[in-house]
Amino acid sequence: MTAPRRKRSVPLEAEPVQDAAEPHGVLPEVIFDAVPAFIWVKDRTNRVLRVNQLAADSIGLPREAIEGRSAYDLYPDEADQYFQDDLEVMTSGHAKLGIVELVTTGSGEKRWVRTDKIPYREASGEVVGVIVFAVDITERLQAEQALQQARAGLEQRVAERTRALADAVADLRAEVAERRRAEERLRDQQAQLVHLQRLHTVESLAAQLAHEINQPLAAIVNFANGLLLRLESGSMDADVVREAAEQISQQGLRAAAVVRRLRDFVRKDEPPRLCRALAPVVHFATQMLGTELRRGVVTLRLEVSPDVPLVRIDQTQIEQVMVNLLTNALEALDGSQTARREIVISISAHKGGGAEVRVSDSGRGLPMADAPRLFEPFFTTRPDGLGLGLPISKSIVVAHGGDIWAEPSPGGGATFVFTLPAAQ
Repeated sequence: MTAPRRKRSVPLEAEPVQDAAEPHGVLPEVIFDAVPAFIWVKDRTNRVLRVNQLAADSIGLPREAIEGRSAYDLYPDEADQYFQDDLEVMTSGHAKLGIVELVTTGSGEKRWVRTDKIPYREASGEVVGVIVFAVDITERLQAEQALQQARAGLEQRVAERTRALADAVADLRAEVAERRRAEERLRDQQAQLVHLQRLHTVESLAAQLAHEINQPLAAIVNFANGLLLRLESGSMDADVVREAAEQISQQGLRAAAVVRRLRDFVRKDEPPRLCRALAPVVHFATQMLGTELRRGVVTLRLEVSPDVPLVRIDQTQIEQVMVNLLTNALEALDGSQTARREIVISISAHKGGGAEVRVSDSGRGLPMADAPRLFEPFFTTRPDGLGLGLPISKSIVVAHGGDIWAEPSPGGGATFVFTLPAAQ
């Protein structure tokens, strides 16, 4: 049952109340004032029986002006709420701890306190009042509030940053996807250019390939005519017929090999890259240009180091690179006034790993003004050139993970160098 509100006003000069003398069980004066908390001892009528110095300072009155007065005089705005908690403790006989509430100081400032209230008992054990311990937690609450605000602000900034990063990632993914599409288009265009350049090369090789095919075909015709003559004369010899048949077969295979090489060279679809030794690939390219080399009275020297590693390549594409470089070398010799007409191909291990191929000629050399543009598409110094040989060679070599460049030859002429990584 809650007692009715009772307001009492005690003059500051009031006589000391008898039962306000030293309450039973309260701490001695020194300890009472040394406790870092506000302490009030109140009776059942909400009258302050005793107060420590820290509590008196918070009200702004001397202790003697507080003790004996009603809490309604000291805290008119909050006394009702305080007294409700006091009555709960006094009625139940049990402490009430951790009450967080506002108090008004003597200066009018509002401060937050954490209050513990325990029953105040006489020697007989009867509850005659309440002892109040209060600790000022204003700074702590303000710090917690500031921390919460800072945390909320940080969470907001993190959320904003996360959204910004998500947007950036989405933009980056879109950019990567577009770049992949562009790279695919570029690869398709490069493949088309490679095929076109092969066809252009085949056009320039048609005459010499026809000559190479005509040789075995002429041999076949000769051997066949010889057999007919022997049949007509009736002088057939089994050994002679067998030899003629073998020659016809060999020459037919030779002609078929020439056609097969041309077909493989022109083929548009790309075979898989396989581990290969470079020397046979280079040798095949020189065979394709064999007639041109012989017609131009050019000395071709092939030097192969024993320590060249295997490379993983598309053989047809690397053959294309070699044909392009050898064709350039032959054209450089045609425009040269030097008596020495020589092409040197060297295959060695590259100092950075992998293999290195050098194609050197004794021709007119590299024009310094044209050197920076040699690998630009459609740049050519020949009136009938397409300007695709070197750019396509560069794209092929780079796609294989290598590099290609040109440099002057020490004895005059030009040297084109390309590298390929070793097969893994």
